[in-house]
Amino acid sequence: MHQNRTLIRGDNLTEMRNFPDECVDLIATDPPFNSKRDYFILYHDEHGQEPDVLVKAFADTWKWGNAAEEAYRELQIEVGGQVGDTIEGLRKFLNETPMMAYLVMMAIRLVEMHRILNPTGSLYLHCDPTASHYLKIILDSVFGVDNFRREIIWNLETASGYKSKVKGFIRGHDVILYYVKDFDKFVFNKIYQPHKPEYIKRFKKVDEHGRHYRDDRPGGRRQYLDETPGVALTDVWSGIMSFQQNTNTDEITGYPTQKPIELYEPIIEASSDTGGLVLDPFCGCGTTLMAAESLDRQWIGIDLTYLATGAVKLQIEKYFPQLLNQIKITGTPENEQQALELARTNPFNFEEWAVTHVLKFKANAKKVADGGIDGTMKFPLGKIQGKQAFGTAIAQVKGGSYTLGHIRDFRTAMQDAKADIGVFLVTKPPSQKMLAEAAKAKTYEHPSYEFTAPCLQIYQIQDYYNGILPKLPHAEKSVL
Repeated sequence: MHQNRTLIRGDNLTEMRNFPDECVDLIATDPPFNSKRDYFILYHDEHGQEPDVLVKAFADTWKWGNAAEEAYRELQIEVGGQVGDTIEGLRKFLNETPMMAYLVMMAIRLVEMHRILNPTGSLYLHCDPTASHYLKIILDSVFGVDNFRREIIWNLETASGYKSKVKGFIRGHDVILYYVKDFDKFVFNKIYQPHKPEYIKRFKKVDEHGRHYRDDRPGGRRQYLDETPGVALTDVWSGIMSFQQNTNTDEITGYPTQKPIELYEPIIEASSDTGGLVLDPFCGCGTTLMAAESLDRQWIGIDLTYLATGAVKLQIEKYFPQLLNQIKITGTPENEQQALELARTNPFNFEEWAVTHVLKFKANAKKVADGGIDGTMKFPLGKIQGKQAFGTAIAQVKGGSYTLGHIRDFRTAMQDAKADIGVFLVTKPPSQKMLAEAAKAKTYEHPSYEFTAPCLQIYQIQDYYNGILPKLPHAEKSVL
């Protein structure tokens, strides 16, 4: 079992299958909605500098293929029962459509979520009207109809609906489906909201101890204001603004489907106890994990991309500086051999990992025709003419063979990008001619403090595992 404060880079189906039975207290997650869109994010550093490129976060686009067929077969044969019957019925209705591919992907994972939940545990599945009705049918078959507790409505309080050109009503809510593992055992801590001012005004009298009370109820019994817990939270949640309406908060990361921490805190507070283990198998930008940390719960997050796990770690450390170097990331290369194997078997993943985890640069969304730039980093130069100025470092990753011409082309890319420093990350040692070509870029000197470094640095991944890093100026940590 993974330790507390672990981010797992990998397919959440595979990773959850490595969890023992009944080991998680709460699963709160915001999976893709089958929106048929590619989602991109903007990076910002701590000085609010805009990036040169967008970064693709994930593709919420599904199609029926071999993977969907295999998941369907497993649900039919190995899971079977009501789950198998439900999936079979949905396929007869939807056929081999993108929606059916999405539902099969979700169903096989919901089966695993049910297995790893404790008998006292709960699942909160965030979705929108695109697929919530189908997901509820699947959840009824996995968890049981009797273990459905509520459909929570998040009132988005859409403020810009008047601008919409959609013919019809403006979408104004999301749905959170709430199920428990065992109706007789589940944990629930009732949450109360403050009384409204008009209710408080009814407590007009004050006793000798300064306590407000009322005695106008039948029988004349005193009712004290401080003995009334408040208004119990219902299944319609208002007053929590989405980031489309509230842009004046440092909580915003730019992640396209980010939800407020305030939305997930009542979920975690209600359905887990202090010290309980919270899992988010689609952790995205880490909202659930940060809410769990703020409420003294343990947590584990899973995401498929190297980008997400690296950025979430930085985001959590931003909000909880005391956790610096306490968050573990698994599923990334842990030694030189694993890094070389990743470079050989999946060059694009190696590039993303090398840029975001090794160099901690911002990854370029483009994987082809990227102008020789796989990642960028901004670093402060100090004030120039009264304004904060920034230098630029760029990176290019070569997981396989490379030539003298590649070094020369990267030097040209540095010039075109007006980059101060370039890091050429490789898996094989350079020749003397390559080192000489790199040296033609000369030396960089920082204008504000004593720092010099080669402008073009050929950096071997083997150096990373030997504790040697490229020579770069100090830069602020970047977050999504």
